[in-house]
Amino acid sequence: MRYDGRKPPAEPVDDDADWPAPLDGDPGEPDAGRAPVVEPRQPDSLNEPRWHRHLDERWVVEDEGRQPLVRPIVAARVKSPPPDVVVDGADAGAITFRAASVRGLSHQERGEPRQDAYAIRFTRDQRWLVGCIADGVSDGARSHEAAAEIVDRLTGTLIDFLTGLPREDPWTDWQSVADAMPWAEAVDAANHAVTKRAREHLRRAYARQGAEEKLRELEESLPFAHVRTIMSATALVFVVETVASADGTHRALLANLAGDSSAFLLRDDEWVPMVAIKNEGAEIISSTVRPMPDRIEPHVAAFLLRAGDSFVVMTDGLGDPLGSARGTVGAFLREKWRTPPDVLAFAQHLAFYKKTFTDDRTAVMVWASPPRRRR
Repeated sequence: MRYDGRKPPAEPVDDDADWPAPLDGDPGEPDAGRAPVVEPRQPDSLNEPRWHRHLDERWVVEDEGRQPLVRPIVAARVKSPPPDVVVDGADAGAITFRAASVRGLSHQERGEPRQDAYAIRFTRDQRWLVGCIADGVSDGARSHEAAAEIVDRLTGTLIDFLTGLPREDPWTDWQSVADAMPWAEAVDAANHAVTKRAREHLRRAYARQGAEEKLRELEESLPFAHVRTIMSATALVFVVETVASADGTHRALLANLAGDSSAFLLRDDEWVPMVAIKNEGAEIISSTVRPMPDRIEPHVAAFLLRAGDSFVVMTDGLGDPLGSARGTVGAFLREKWRTPPDVLAFAQHLAFYKKTFTDDRTAVMVWASPPRRRR
């Protein structure tokens, strides 16, 4: 994850142990000699899929390089680091979802925590699913905390709004409903939660230093620009109705609040981009890296999910190797995610080896009225 260029403060903000010393070289290309290198299998023909299972059972897309040699190091610098892998999945109404977040190989090798986060919530009647993914900005040592706070507060605020909608709501224009959701309130709640966390860390750091003047200033104000040097994250939110309408469609929306996460619709076996692809074409939803906390005017796009459609949102750890989805990664995921896989298999698909791509990866995918599952 890249940063937006703001310079971190000179004063220390970490109230735990120091970082482990970074390892030299590409995190995806560790030093040789720790284990035998398994040569990548080459396809026998141009028509053969360019993915296979490594001896350690992880999927390989094209070339794994030396990634199988990475040995995870505990993220001991932080108290109660997030788990390396989280997975989730279930059926609700006429939809199925899968979600997973995995610590990237670069963070595993350097003993850094997973900075991605996601949240999935349903209204009490399970009519609405609200989801959010967040990617902590790596320049902030506490950005994993920001990501967790952001997904929690954004989904919580929207769930409260959707819970209050009448069962048969009077709106016929779904875009107007999407625009009427409490986006400003949701953003404010997330900004406040992240700022509160940053203030707590600074208060402890200043107290240890005996910096009384800084403590007094801290209680008066803490600008978002300062908070972002400690912790910040991107955010992409989606909503989908679990019950299909009379014509078989599901109302859904996508809102890019901050950052460069990706989203694709899988329709008629083709990936259709729903947000701007890095370095390509016209934008549908802006993907400029502008992490939270910040003042944000979200772009909200309402759409209808047809029976048999699916869509996926992902952080750039998956979005970068996927690109426009016209290459090998797109073909691999289309084959594996055409219908809902097993929950644990979904996480395995997400965590494939591909040389040079070592960031955290998070994806949430929703299938509408999915066809019969493969046996």
